[in-house]
Amino acid sequence: MQKLTTLILLMSTSVAVHAVDLSVNNAYIRTMPPGQTKTAGFLSVTNNSPNHCQLLGGTSSVSPRIEFHEHHHAQGMTQMRKVDSVMVAAGQTVTFSPGALHIMLFEIATTLTVGEITQMEIASDQCGAISFTAEIRSLIQKPMTGMHH
Repeated sequence: MQKLTTLILLMSTSVAVHAVDLSVNNAYIRTMPPGQTKTAGFLSVTNNSPNHCQLLGGTSSVSPRIEFHEHHHAQGMTQMRKVDSVMVAAGQTVTFSPGALHIMLFEIATTLTVGEITQMEIASDQCGAISFTAEIRSLIQKPMTGMHH
């Protein structure tokens, strides 16, 4: 019995250590145009561990399917393509941003309302999984104020 208790304690300690290896900042999801069932998400992921980590995928409370995508520019055309995993080097940060590497959320069945918060999680190979919240933000950018021509 003591061996089982020790094993459970070691496993839970390992999970706790992995949970802090990644941190997420500035996570948000865009609202969708009418009639659409997919949208994009953006955030920064920092690897706080001494190991390189591959981000493998994720989950969201608003979407049954999440993929990593990147924009590819070639011959004057921009295309999006799926990326199976994203490397976050030890001690480094990877930013998912508009017009570059980003998260796509598919098959969204509910209306996304600006200001609401959704739960998400990203899993990795060596750094565990990180749960975080993402704010729903407007697809339309607000004009900058205070600018004079």
